[in-house]
Amino acid sequence: MSKRTIEKHIKYNAEEWDIISKKAAALGQRAGTFIREMSVQGIIKNYDMKQFNHLIMSFNRIGNELNQIAKVANSTQSVYAKDIEDMKKSFEYFRAVFGNYLLPLKCEVLT
Repeated sequence: MSKRTIEKHIKYNAEEWDIISKKAAALGQRAGTFIREMSVQGIIKNYDMKQFNHLIMSFNRIGNELNQIAKVANSTQSVYAKDIEDMKKSFEYFRAVFGNYLLPLKCEVLT
């Protein structure tokens, strides 16, 4: 049972529906969801996630290094100071990437 109890029927011409369908597809939404969100919120923000690729790669690299250090520590029962220093450098690099890529995140407004 849907919580939505009010139903309205709207007619579009082929050109209007094509525009709506393309905008909804660009956001990965169904046309009905897109129409409802646009009518209630008035604007939908679309973030270009390509900006995160470098950040994700950095995060994965740090995770891999942590796993390698954990494996060595578990097998030899010791951790080397150089490994810890390398990890600190990686975290500083990660912090810089975070600042450079997430803070200036830009939003694309669909028109």
